[in-house]
Amino acid sequence: MEAAERGGGALPLAVRELIAGGVAGGVAKSAVAPLERVKILLQTRRAEFRGSGLVGSFRTIYQTEGPLGFYRGNGASVARIVPYAALHYMAYEEYRRWIILGFPNVEQGPVLDLVAGSIAGGTAVVSTYPLDLVRTKLAYQLQVKGAVNLSLRESKPSEQVYKGILDCVKTIYRQNGLKGLYRGMAPSLYGIFPYSGLKFYFYEKMKTHVPEEHRKDIIPKLACGSVAGLLGQTITYPLDVVRRQMQAFSLSNLVKGKGTFGSLVMIAKHQGWKQLFSGLSINYLKVVPSVAIGFTVYDSMKDWLNVPSREQAAVVVPVLSEDGSNAAPVHSS
Repeated sequence: MEAAERGGGALPLAVRELIAGGVAGGVAKSAVAPLERVKILLQTRRAEFRGSGLVGSFRTIYQTEGPLGFYRGNGASVARIVPYAALHYMAYEEYRRWIILGFPNVEQGPVLDLVAGSIAGGTAVVSTYPLDLVRTKLAYQLQVKGAVNLSLRESKPSEQVYKGILDCVKTIYRQNGLKGLYRGMAPSLYGIFPYSGLKFYFYEKMKTHVPEEHRKDIIPKLACGSVAGLLGQTITYPLDVVRRQMQAFSLSNLVKGKGTFGSLVMIAKHQGWKQLFSGLSINYLKVVPSVAIGFTVYDSMKDWLNVPSREQAAVVVPVLSEDGSNAAPVHSS
């Protein structure tokens, strides 16, 4: 009993899922921060990175900002991903249990994971979007070593230079109000609903092809999760490009007032359809280790916090006692 309490057994299940998801998200995001920085710079077409490729982009960042440049914007990224991942995992587990409880005859398969994962993704995005916006704006900036808040294109009035997370939030709110903190959220939702749902769908679908005796092994989980993440990213990646450009170019005539799908068409028309997949190869390199680390840490945290696995997640079914009142709940898988 004492060991269980030290591992979090005394905490409500939802709280344990929040903690496990938050820690997993923070560790995984920090591990792939350099690739995330380069991907954003390629997506938003900074002049200094056009045609540079992966190696050239790393070289440019190192020469202009030093080693810490690879983690520029990572503070905002982690500040966003911890609550995002925590809400995402917890909401997915909760929505899945609620659906099963509300519709006892529902088939407990990949389609259920598709629905629960999609709704959970939307919930997490709406709750943490301002931090994602700040992360993008900070990552989009370039800072030369030895200079303070110096952008390589700061002479252009359309480019705002921010001193940090709080300064970025205050500036956006002062200039555009609360609406400004949610700029570009529409493509985020359009993208996260299918991506989050498809990720869980493919993951659970692929696990059905893994022999029962190996489903708890970490390697099959990492393999299934990585492939699921890659498939989901490829299908929804163009919407991520639109979101980044809407976030970074708040005054751009290209995407301003065009809406999500209008911006999609305008980017393809003026920048070429290949721009809709700019940075995708780097995203592949990022997704595989990110998913691998995320699943490893999440599973380890769940074990330490005594959180049941997804396959063993219990559904609380109220049982009436002889006098008609609610007795202790029965947990059924």
